[in-house]
Amino acid sequence: MKPQDKNKNLRYYRIDEVEQLFIHGRTNWPNDRKELPLFWNNSGVEVCTGGTELWIKVEADYSVYEPWYAVEVNGALVSRSMLQPGENDICLFRGMSEGTVKRAFFYRDLQAMGQDDDCHMIVKGLYCDGQFKEVPPYDHRIEFIGDSISSGEGTYGAGDDMDWIPMYMSSSHNYINMIAKKMNADVRIISQGGWGVYCSWDAVRKNNIPGIYDEICGLAHGKFNESLGAAKAYDSSDWQADAVVINLGTNDGTGIAAYNGSGGEVSAMADEPLSKKGCEEAIISFLKKLRTYYPDAHLLWVYGMLGYDISANISKAIAEYTAETGDSNVFYLTLPNTLDGEFGSRMHPGLKSHEKAADMISDYLLTRLGRL
Repeated sequence: MKPQDKNKNLRYYRIDEVEQLFIHGRTNWPNDRKELPLFWNNSGVEVCTGGTELWIKVEADYSVYEPWYAVEVNGALVSRSMLQPGENDICLFRGMSEGTVKRAFFYRDLQAMGQDDDCHMIVKGLYCDGQFKEVPPYDHRIEFIGDSISSGEGTYGAGDDMDWIPMYMSSSHNYINMIAKKMNADVRIISQGGWGVYCSWDAVRKNNIPGIYDEICGLAHGKFNESLGAAKAYDSSDWQADAVVINLGTNDGTGIAAYNGSGGEVSAMADEPLSKKGCEEAIISFLKKLRTYYPDAHLLWVYGMLGYDISANISKAIAEYTAETGDSNVFYLTLPNTLDGEFGSRMHPGLKSHEKAADMISDYLLTRLGRL
């Protein structure tokens, strides 16, 4: 059944035909396919319309890890689900008042899944029975770089659930979504569970965010994702962030500790020697890289939602970076640790912990950037 079978007034628009479309996230657009790939969590499309009904056509596939999406209408989460392989027609809303402008945001709820070359999500078009309107402007642009915390791992599911599956990851319930609403910000997320600025949780040196940062999505592998533009060089010229928030360090601390086991053993997964000094150097190097992409952005490093193992090293590295470069537009903010009763699934921060982090970060950024 097609959406028009129940509402003859619905008209189909290819995604490139909607001039008022607002695109969220780092992606390859425009492109020759005239279809919008959603590589990263929170990447998606937003429209305003006075119509009564709105659908979206999305193509998806996977081998192991199914992509999930979320839908917000007028800023409120109204639905969330996995996508089936093939083309999916998804209703964002129906039966709403004609003429009243509704604001709908459809987005990828799942992080980029480098463990599944077939995992992809492509927006192809919209069905609507009304006229599209301009999306109101955002006050700020903020990029967030992180690990499983920024991928929202643990924000869904029962406290005892420990399976590593897409259902328990989200950008709909994490601290970044909360900050976006508090600040009226257009946000982008670059995150991967288990990875750090220097190494991964299991002491693998090559699994670090700076190593994949220069591509549109260096975590979307395989020939098909490459055909979508995932491996293209990232060009930040058309989207300059007001602030870049880096929430990395948790996995680095765990990985360094795993490499230097209490009994002197080295992690079986380790591919290079690891040290806190090496981590400090990686932090300095990444700050320099970010500054080349965003010359005027405020760089804010945050850390602490799962402990403070390398807090002193982060602070030291930022101080050394500032001394070496003279760049004072960078700051380190320690976040509240997750307390008993605040954990979600997979022993990760739950909603209460994300709310505390969102309050602290947004309060700081609103003071730093100004309340518009």
